[in-house]
Amino acid sequence: MSGAKPGADAPTRPAPMERGGFYNERSRLQAGGGAHGLPAIARAFERMPLGDGPVTIADYGSAQGRNSLVPIGAAIAETRARLGASSPVSVVHTDQPDNDFSTLFCLLRDSEDSYLGAQNIFTSAVGRSFYEQVLPAGSVTFGWCSYAIHWLSAAPIAGAGHIWCRLTTGDTRRAFERRSADDWLIFLTHRAAELRPGGCLVVVQPSMPDDEPSTFPVLMGWAQAELDAMAADGTLREAEAARMTVLCYERYPADVRAPFANGDFCGLVLAEDFLNDLPDPFWGPYQATGDAKTLADQYVGFFQAPFRPSLLAALDPDRDTSFRKAFADRLESGLHRRVIAEPQPLMTPLAVHVSLIQKR
Repeated sequence: MSGAKPGADAPTRPAPMERGGFYNERSRLQAGGGAHGLPAIARAFERMPLGDGPVTIADYGSAQGRNSLVPIGAAIAETRARLGASSPVSVVHTDQPDNDFSTLFCLLRDSEDSYLGAQNIFTSAVGRSFYEQVLPAGSVTFGWCSYAIHWLSAAPIAGAGHIWCRLTTGDTRRAFERRSADDWLIFLTHRAAELRPGGCLVVVQPSMPDDEPSTFPVLMGWAQAELDAMAADGTLREAEAARMTVLCYERYPADVRAPFANGDFCGLVLAEDFLNDLPDPFWGPYQATGDAKTLADQYVGFFQAPFRPSLLAALDPDRDTSFRKAFADRLESGLHRRVIAEPQPLMTPLAVHVSLIQKR
């Protein structure tokens, strides 16, 4: 179970991922989405003046690190291609203060995919939200942010009453939309301060076509139905049920481009951006095998890693460990039964948006 402080933190900020590599093991979709941004890394380095080094690479929203290994390794390779095999590179992973940095550093030490096999690589971490300035002004050569910026800095209201922000309605939905727009501006403002002149930032985030109102409407509809049932039979208290909102809000491509509508923003230029479809990684194999149990296992595993901590954090402080486990088990077993009873693609509609941003 998550170690996040329960109840009181739920309306204010996202809960940290569960520790011990749990997110690393269950973030296949996020890794696949991030891969769409890899070609932009090479194009970023083609645009950047590197000087004589040292080069500083910032990984904004690192989580437990597994999905950062390939992109950060690619950025190091681009640096070495330009400056030589022994050029010093500083890599700074950033995330919330209560992120599982221990798992990240053990992964860097032990993984065959670690970029630390190269010489003269210096790794550190900063425990601070990227909605603040996290590194000195003018110090970052290249920044990478993948599948992190759709997490809001805070809930704009307490008690949204639905698990998925984009499935709320009326004033509640508009409040989340405003928060998402403001957070994007805040994020860009701080990165503008941190980047060196000519430095680049690649941002990869989940998105969707303009004619789609929400991602995961079936999956999150089913999850909400399970939560409603627990509220109706008294398992969940009314205030707990109202707080159970995952603070994710995907942006349309137009939302990403909005700060740059009149040119640069805080000295940042949107050099390129594109939207790619992101296929459901679990549905294709199911069509080949017809194995509904495996399909259900995969969908529930996807749900657990990023979203379960937020729901556990919404429980009141007096809920003990046994209650928390029973709550999570009931929710996830309910989703599991629904997938087996009615197999269908649940990771749609979903696309991935990549933006390459450069500081003048």
